[in-house]
Amino acid sequence: MSNRRALPPFVSALSCMALLACGTTGANEGARAPVGGAAGTATSSSAGTAGAAAPAAGGGANAGAPAGGTASSGTAGETVTAGAGSGGASGVAGQTATAGAGSGASGVAGQTATAGAGSGGASGAAGAANTGGTSAGGAGGGPWPFPAGVSKPKLMIVGDSISAGPGCYKKFLLKALTDNHYSSFEFIGEYSDECGGGVRHSAVSCSTAEQYTQATFTVPNCQQGKSFPGMSTLVTTHKPDLLMLQLGVNDVWSSKPTATILSSYTKLIEQARAQNPNVVLVVAQIQKIRPDCSTDETITKQAEELVKAVPAWAAQQSRAGSPVFVADLWTNSDWTKAETTDCVHPNDVGAERMGNNWYAALEGILKHD
Repeated sequence: MSNRRALPPFVSALSCMALLACGTTGANEGARAPVGGAAGTATSSSAGTAGAAAPAAGGGANAGAPAGGTASSGTAGETVTAGAGSGGASGVAGQTATAGAGSGASGVAGQTATAGAGSGGASGAAGAANTGGTSAGGAGGGPWPFPAGVSKPKLMIVGDSISAGPGCYKKFLLKALTDNHYSSFEFIGEYSDECGGGVRHSAVSCSTAEQYTQATFTVPNCQQGKSFPGMSTLVTTHKPDLLMLQLGVNDVWSSKPTATILSSYTKLIEQARAQNPNVVLVVAQIQKIRPDCSTDETITKQAEELVKAVPAWAAQQSRAGSPVFVADLWTNSDWTKAETTDCVHPNDVGAERMGNNWYAALEGILKHD
């Protein structure tokens, strides 16, 4: 197992019936993200080569990659050039910067950080301070970015109906973690799982990222007469070590601009850090959606715009002691009824894929038995 450090700053209980939050008031959800190019490589004496340019979905971090850019994807916020050198020469990182080519994994870019000379190898380890490697775990699991004394981190899912149900990816995530010998974690949250997996969570159907910035909120278009705790209340009550943030579908569906959604994400991170300065965050890029299975691509394109913006935003929010990772839930998602019930909410096929995508992010952070 290799230890990696995060970059400094830059890098429902009840579900609604049928379409769940399907009103025009913003009641739907999702989660996924774009994959970057192939990882930069380096040999003992030749220059590393940067991965292929990120696809149209944006230069997003691979699932689980620290948000300063993706070591495994070869992207750093926006573009990355693998540094020349022998198996891990340092390269200066930036928004459009150079990342050092580690032997087996490219360095992660930060605002002005330097990707240190460290050997990547199977575990993607990073070298000097304020550096990072890939977050794809090696033989011993991921980088374990938790403070000393945290041996069994508490994981809390904060999301909308994609996380609360229908959707039920949580049981598939738990199965993937268990099957791959990960047991050093505990799912916590306000609500019990309705999908048979026994995974506790703090997700509310029909909710938006903006609503979670409030101490409490209501979703009258979906759940009448109920009040739900927002982020500040949740983190004070449950004290998570890691937050899985899967919000944005309903914000997009209600036509909120990308900048407004990212501002809500930022406030949620600030509220979480106010309770735990060392909280680890994994932010999902929402999956592909097509509300009402319409031929109108407007919402799908708005979702893609958000997906493209998340990696650079996350890079700016990530900091030493409280890294922000990005989970790729967009790239291999399918909004059609082959994998959804309504072109938004996943059926069992889509839920299993989503659970496995979340696993791909967490395996690069947690460590297995």
